[in-house]
Amino acid sequence: MASNTPRPTKAERRAAARAKAKALREEQERRERRAKITRRSLLGAATVVVVGAGAGLVVYSRKNTVVGNSFPGVAEADGSVTFGAPLTPGTSNDGAPVLDVFFDYSCHFCAAFDTLHTEEITTLLRDGRITLALRPCKILGQNWTDIVMNGMGLVLDQQPDTALDFHNAAFSLFSEIYNSQDGNRLTVDELASTAKSTGVSGSIVDAFNKTVKDNSYGTWTETGTGTFKDKGLQSTPTVLLDGTQLDLQTLSTETALTEAVDGLAGGASGTPAPGDDGQAPAEGGAASAESSSTAAG
Repeated sequence: MASNTPRPTKAERRAAARAKAKALREEQERRERRAKITRRSLLGAATVVVVGAGAGLVVYSRKNTVVGNSFPGVAEADGSVTFGAPLTPGTSNDGAPVLDVFFDYSCHFCAAFDTLHTEEITTLLRDGRITLALRPCKILGQNWTDIVMNGMGLVLDQQPDTALDFHNAAFSLFSEIYNSQDGNRLTVDELASTAKSTGVSGSIVDAFNKTVKDNSYGTWTETGTGTFKDKGLQSTPTVLLDGTQLDLQTLSTETALTEAVDGLAGGASGTPAPGDDGQAPAEGGAASAESSSTAAG
């Protein structure tokens, strides 16, 4: 049966083709912009001081003055949490160099670093080539950090096998929110939804609100922040491999950490980490963490 629908004219077909080509071109441009944002964030983190989320996005700024005493059972005394090949907290890979990552959950540079290197770090852990030491701190003065720290503390204690996935997902969520500049999404409900997507059980997620309200893991947050300051560090992320601080400008590719691990055997080195005297590397050129935290708060 013949159709009564008229065939598009030549001009209409050309217009449709142009529209389709424009849509494909715009999608490609969006993908390229996202990739550039990640690369620039890491490069910028090498020279920008501790301003993190305070630059361009005012995050959930209400101060939480309550400090609970809960401390994750798997955390070390300095607030760090280690991961080995099983990808569960409190484990390590014997004889492998330690990759220390100091971060603030409200730092978009930290989120960019984590997003870029999640798969690479997972592979290095499974292959037994590194032990990962997550070192959370609160240097930007943002309540979003308290929200995630309390959620992470609860997950570490109640369902530790999902902790690393939850950590990565929390950073992925923050990257998404930061790039959209929609601070209204920095809520417990958004984090709870993200937790569910990583396999955290409903009963644990249901406890997020009370845990955050009580700031149950506030002592853990304060401990990690104290460790950051005691080591004389100035910005996040700060990444150490086998005790040596890595230059963030060298970590802007998805294989950069693997190359750094490979370089250990060849005697390659980065910037010596600050010593016990609290003196930070002169070439960093950054302001102190204390003053930057005050400015961002």
